Amino acid sequence: MKEDKLKESLSKTDVDVSQVLQIMDSVVLEYSKDLDAVMQHITDEILMDNNPAIVTIEKYFLELSGCLYTMCEKVERLGVFDSISKSRAQDTYNTKYLEHQGSNMGKPGAKKPTVAESTATAEMESLYDKTVNDIYSKAYKILKNKISAAETMISTLSKILSHRIQESQMMVTQTGRQVLNEGDVF
Repeated sequence: MKEDKLKESLSKTDVDVSQVLQIMDSVVLEYSKDLDAVMQHITDEILMDNNPAIVTIEKYFLELSGCLYTMCEKVERLGVFDSISKSRAQDTYNTKYLEHQGSNMGKPGAKKPTVAESTATAEMESLYDKTVNDIYSKAYKILKNKISAAETMISTLSKILSHRIQESQMMVTQTGRQVLNEGDVF
């Protein structure tokens, strides 16, 4: 019997999580599709290539830098949704709590609701607003993490570029010396 209830609860949770994740994923995708595309190109054309060309590295260094410029604004705009949805959830909670506390006022012989009853009512009534806030809050954190990872990638690309340019300069210098030494008949 307990196992059946547990399985039922797990099943309901899976359905709810699936719905919330689907909504959250669409929010994240809406805000990060450009960054995701650039990072995928970097993976395909730089990370999977044993010896990517310097021009390819430069291209994606610049493209990723430009993309991050617009991402910073997008993530802060998403932060507004996080803030407003949090305020809305708190407002719904407070309103429903106070409504429940005053629900029996003026009724002769009626008992005043307990704090626990009012809290339970307010939590139940604000559940969807809190879930919306969770969606925006998690999406905001995901985007912040993506930006952080992209900043790390920019730093990595910068180091790779510096190293590759130094290697190229060393090759030119060494090749130039070899040619001069080989042509020197004295």
